[in-house]
Amino acid sequence: MDIKAMEQRMKEKSNYSNLELNQLWKQTLQGNQDAFMNLKYYYMNLLYRIKPLYQHVDDSTFFHSLDKAVTKALERGIKFQIEDYHSYMPVASETYFKSFFNPESDSLHVPSNLLRSFSRLEDIFHHIPELKEKDEQTQIQLISKGFEYPLFETRLLYYSYLKWKQNQLRQVDIDLTVTLLPGPQRVEWEIFYEKQLKDIEDTIKQEMKNGEVS
Repeated sequence: MDIKAMEQRMKEKSNYSNLELNQLWKQTLQGNQDAFMNLKYYYMNLLYRIKPLYQHVDDSTFFHSLDKAVTKALERGIKFQIEDYHSYMPVASETYFKSFFNPESDSLHVPSNLLRSFSRLEDIFHHIPELKEKDEQTQIQLISKGFEYPLFETRLLYYSYLKWKQNQLRQVDIDLTVTLLPGPQRVEWEIFYEKQLKDIEDTIKQEMKNGEVS
């Protein structure tokens, strides 16, 4: 699609009400491609506000980067089944967009609290090897229950942890995860870090035994 067609589509999709956005998001999570495209142009129009910061970028590159960034944010939102899209989409779209213009580096900056959370997950998988036999969504639910940690944040940590284990973690993944997770002083982190490993194991094993998560 050429630039003028993109601009026209963005303008056409710029005035959805909150009720309409809620409906479009629900439909998008259910796999409705038309809803996906409508939301894509809506959020491309929102992200367009950063255009003055990228005057050095030609229009073709800028608009196709908008498209790519919002598409990736939507795809990840579907994967995580995100409910609070009002908070998620602007942050995720902008984070992906900026990553396209930042040079790749061999060195990653991984905050200590994120490394610490990876270590906690590593301990759990080491002590409960049968957890690896479950599918991804069941693992996430069990970890969420074990740590008493919100499901969305657990998904973020889980997928970042998997990429970290596979040496596939990128700086954009780190930046987005850290941005969307609770702040360092929030009580969610205190529970995540301070809950005894045995208590977490017992909870997960009991959930598996009861079959409450399958």
